[in-house]
Amino acid sequence: MGLLKSKIVVVPIGEVDFVVVNHLAADLGPVFNRSIDILKGMKMPVESHNVVRNQYYAQVVLSKLERLKANSREKVLAVCEEDLYLPDQPNILGHADVLAGTAIISLYEIRQEFYGLPEDEGKIYPRLFKEAIHQVAHLFNLSQCRNPRCVNYYSQIMLDIDNKGEKFCDICRRQLTSLV
Repeated sequence: MGLLKSKIVVVPIGEVDFVVVNHLAADLGPVFNRSIDILKGMKMPVESHNVVRNQYYAQVVLSKLERLKANSREKVLAVCEEDLYLPDQPNILGHADVLAGTAIISLYEIRQEFYGLPEDEGKIYPRLFKEAIHQVAHLFNLSQCRNPRCVNYYSQIMLDIDNKGEKFCDICRRQLTSLV
């Protein structure tokens, strides 16, 4: 009997536009050759909110997401609008917990307004899609790439995300194929 392929589950958290989540789920499936389910949205866990920072602790959210998994092979990707952080980082776009098989992406810093720039809806989805591929790749144990054109390149600034492509480089594609 062959191994069952792991499924990817997308979970909107809070007030995320469902059209964006649906579009993301449809586009992610072919990238990883996996079926994608979209779960009913959930509220941002109250206990993840840090009142002093007025941000949400990403790791707490990921631990809640782990409880949504139907089995250990599932990979869960959440999308939210809230400002996320980790103790050693003031703001984050996304974070993956490889052991738990969960990841989260925030649209908060993806939006131009975060940088004091005029709103540009056309930049949101490409940035979200690239960051989603990057985070899900982590869930399949793919390490970050040093090629700035690869979608799996670790983007330190938004310009890095805007400049990288939407596909894996040859090296990452081969590694992903062997891992998946």
